[in-house]
Amino acid sequence: MENILKKEATQEIQKLASLRGGDEAALSSPQVTIRKRLPWLLANIGLYIGAASAIALFQNVISLVPVLAVIMPILSNTSGNVAIQAFSVTVRGLSVGEVTPQDTLKILRKEILAGLGTATALGISFSILCLIWFTPSERWVGLVAATAMAINVLIAAILGALVPIGLKQLNLDPALISGALLTTMLDAVSFISFLSLISVVLG
Repeated sequence: MENILKKEATQEIQKLASLRGGDEAALSSPQVTIRKRLPWLLANIGLYIGAASAIALFQNVISLVPVLAVIMPILSNTSGNVAIQAFSVTVRGLSVGEVTPQDTLKILRKEILAGLGTATALGISFSILCLIWFTPSERWVGLVAATAMAINVLIAAILGALVPIGLKQLNLDPALISGALLTTMLDAVSFISFLSLISVVLG
C-alpha cells in the first residue's frame, strides 16, 4: 500500500513539473532525464513565443517608456507564483478527496477573498517600492504597475483554483495542466493587461 501511495505521489509531482510517465528518479541516467524533460522544454519555447507575441503588440508603448521592460518580469513572476500556489492546493485537495467539484463555489469564494487580500497587500507594497525605486518622472508607471499587479494576482488566484476543478469536471487529470503551462498563460494575461493600462494612460 505504501509503495502504491509513493508511486501515485511521485507521478502527481512529476506531472506538475511536466515530467510525464513517472519513470525518472533522482539517479536516473542522463538519457532518461533528457527523454523525459526535453519534449516539454521544446514545447515550452512555443508557449513562451505565444506570450511574447502579446508584448510585440505594444512595441511602440515600450519604446516610449523603457522602464516597462524592468517591471514586466516582476508582474508575470508574481502572478505566476500566486497561480501555482492556488493550483497546487486545489490539485492536492482533489487528489486526496478533500474537496470535489461540488465545492467549486466554496473554493472560488475562498480564493477571491484570499486573492483580494493578497492583491491589495502586493499592490500597495509594489507601489511603495516604485515610489522609492523610480525617478519622479517614472513614478506614474509604478502606480499603474501596482494596479495591474493587483488585478493580475486576483485573476491568477481564481484561475489557479478553477482550472483543475474544470478539468476534474471533464473527467480529466488536473495535473495535465502543468505549472509551466499555467504560468505561461498568465504571462500573456499580465503583459496584455499591464501594457493596455499604460496605453490608456498615455492616451
